[in-house]
Amino acid sequence: MSFVMWQRGNMEISLLADCPSEAPKIAKWYYDEWARMAPNVTEEMVLEKVIEKSVNRNQIPLSFVAHIDSELAGVLELKIRENKNYPEYENWVGGVYTNPKYRGKGIASKLLESAKEKAIDIGVKKLYLQCESFNVSLYLNHGFSVLHQAQHHDIETTIMVWEAAT
Repeated sequence: MSFVMWQRGNMEISLLADCPSEAPKIAKWYYDEWARMAPNVTEEMVLEKVIEKSVNRNQIPLSFVAHIDSELAGVLELKIRENKNYPEYENWVGGVYTNPKYRGKGIASKLLESAKEKAIDIGVKKLYLQCESFNVSLYLNHGFSVLHQAQHHDIETTIMVWEAAT
């Protein structure tokens, strides 16, 4: 049985390390949403990256998963240096994905809250992320600030940062 970090009603947030059998479904989501457009990237390659985040509980990289009534509903990753153009930005939030069936139910928000709590617990003071313009307001509502614009492949993104209260 997995260790549940947060639970309310029929939604629970836990670590992917506690339910690694979900990795193939997450890899499929990531491949279909983002990676299939990248040249020479296969679903198996994406799965390897997801599995890397399914072993850690108290250090980055790691992943959080949301379940509703025991069905995988969302995922969020904490990564190291996601954007190679900004090596000075170490710890990143990435791979935030909610199953379309469960969108609008606050899953991404709960995953973000859990990730920020874990970051504080393990001594991480700053989390960075990059997102497309339609997601900026979500992250602003969770205490992230806009740093600057950037290119990620052919997509214009916004780089943002969250800093733990000192």
